[in-house]
Amino acid sequence: MLKRGGKSGYTLAELLVTLAIIGLVGSAVAGVYQISQQTYIRASSLEAAQTGARVGLDRMVGELRLIGSYWIGAAGAGNAITAASSNSITFMANVNDLYMINQNAVEATTSAIANGDNVPLSISATATDAAFKTYAAAPALNDFVYIADGGKREVRQIESIAGSTLTLAADLSSPYPAGSLVRDVKTITYTRNAGANTLTRTQGGSGADPIAEGVSGLTFTYFDTTGAALSASPNLALIREIQIDLTVQGPDGSPRRMTTRVKPRSLP
Repeated sequence: MLKRGGKSGYTLAELLVTLAIIGLVGSAVAGVYQISQQTYIRASSLEAAQTGARVGLDRMVGELRLIGSYWIGAAGAGNAITAASSNSITFMANVNDLYMINQNAVEATTSAIANGDNVPLSISATATDAAFKTYAAAPALNDFVYIADGGKREVRQIESIAGSTLTLAADLSSPYPAGSLVRDVKTITYTRNAGANTLTRTQGGSGADPIAEGVSGLTFTYFDTTGAALSASPNLALIREIQIDLTVQGPDGSPRRMTTRVKPRSLP
């Protein structure tokens, strides 16, 4: 500090030094803040990516475990997995609650149907509204009905629904009494929409619903009964386990990859 004529003040050099120190401190503070913000943004993005991956993976795992449920072993059923590739899988499964034929309903019986007509199956209206679906634009993807009485069981595709009556596309092989076990079986497809970077789920002939956003990678790997990996276009009858490899990107592009392996309970 310089004193002149009884007055004190700062020299230009001192002011410059002070400003330089303030600038250094300010730069350091700004640098720390910027790093903190970047760390926070990346952590938030990774968390969002992990949440998205977890939601998508959990949904797939839950339904892949049900492949072939109320399908395998029933008369009229084909392969439980109907299509499989490295980035898509389509399968048959029951994913809804249990329904019973209405105790007061007329029996579903082929003996009362003449000339091979379709079989009407009466169940409660609540059951049809909640479970069974048909699709005018894609009738080949209509739901199937599984019906069982004791050791007798079969599946038939639904042709139409009128109130509480299901009309089937083919006759049942024998009559079933009221109180027989009834389940819906749906065609489910999981795939990645590469254009929109989404994991989608399609149920029957409905539109594809996005399950997870920011999906940059989805790979299915299939294994046989010995645990050996199958080809990218496998023999569907040999599939016993499925590995899912899902990668989801957060808002800043930070990826989170999750992998799990599923053994469907109903596959032999």
